[in-house]
Amino acid sequence: MKTATGLRADSGDALLRRMIARRRRDNAVFAILATLAVLGGGHAVFSFFAADPPGPSDSTTVSIVGNAQLAGSFAQRYVMTYVSAEAGQQDRVSEFIGDSRAISLPKKAPKVSDPAVVFTRRTNTSGLLEIWSVTVSVRLGADSDAAVEQFYRVAVSVGSGRVRALSLPAVVAPPGPGRDLVAAYSAPCREDTPVSGAATGFLRAYLTGSADVARYTSHNAGIAALAPSPFDELESVSVSATESSCGTSGSTAHVLVTVTPAIDADVLAPLDYPLTLVRTDQQWQVQSMDQVPALPDPITEVSANANQIGSGAASTTKPTTAPTTSVRIPPATQN
Repeated sequence: MKTATGLRADSGDALLRRMIARRRRDNAVFAILATLAVLGGGHAVFSFFAADPPGPSDSTTVSIVGNAQLAGSFAQRYVMTYVSAEAGQQDRVSEFIGDSRAISLPKKAPKVSDPAVVFTRRTNTSGLLEIWSVTVSVRLGADSDAAVEQFYRVAVSVGSGRVRALSLPAVVAPPGPGRDLVAAYSAPCREDTPVSGAATGFLRAYLTGSADVARYTSHNAGIAALAPSPFDELESVSVSATESSCGTSGSTAHVLVTVTPAIDADVLAPLDYPLTLVRTDQQWQVQSMDQVPALPDPITEVSANANQIGSGAASTTKPTTAPTTSVRIPPATQN
């Protein structure tokens, strides 16, 4: 009897524990559903039970790859194939445009090399269909010294990940020269200014490996020296900043550093490095190597009669390039 009573008691305790655990789970689920309902309404509750999203398809692939890339790569292959096709090779062209049998191809086509997409622009849309204009440059000629650069423009349609040419390529003029813009670095910095010393030390370490880059960078910069080091030394360095203090005040500085590198005593062409520096513990350190130089707001052209981009207002004064203080530095030594 004691044994039977003990079994019944154990079974009752186990059942009670299971009931309590189930109640706790139910309460947790109810709390989650209530939170979702408050934050996102019925759609959020439905999404809680929804299946995993579908895998990649034609439509999702278009979003991932990008229609501009699809149009550009297609146009590049189209121009290369079309310009190099010879009589009897209409089937090669049919991959890109319809009714290629009516196209008259030359008996001997030129040698085509070095294709590059130089311009891509979406000109029209209709539902999921997009029309793109793409300009491709190629080099024509077997002799690399005598080869001529030619530019072809083609129109292509992109829809649901599929691309097709609308017409035959057209030879066009190359893109014209761009606009010279005013940089925001208006203050030359002497060699003994705080930001000049920090920037010079950083680039010497970064380009020549003569010191530890970490000495000149902030803790979150994530910048490592180039390996192997591309240069032996820096022949000269000049620094310009957006603020005239050049680091004597403030906590952030934007500078443009022009370095003249050298290899085996041979002086090379100068290089520009836009940098952002921050003051940490009374010491200036490089926070980032900026992708583009700092520009004023609004952006202006280097021309007396140029218009300010995006503002429509004419520039009343001719922007000038700020002078820089060029400093020759001795060969780097290992620290």
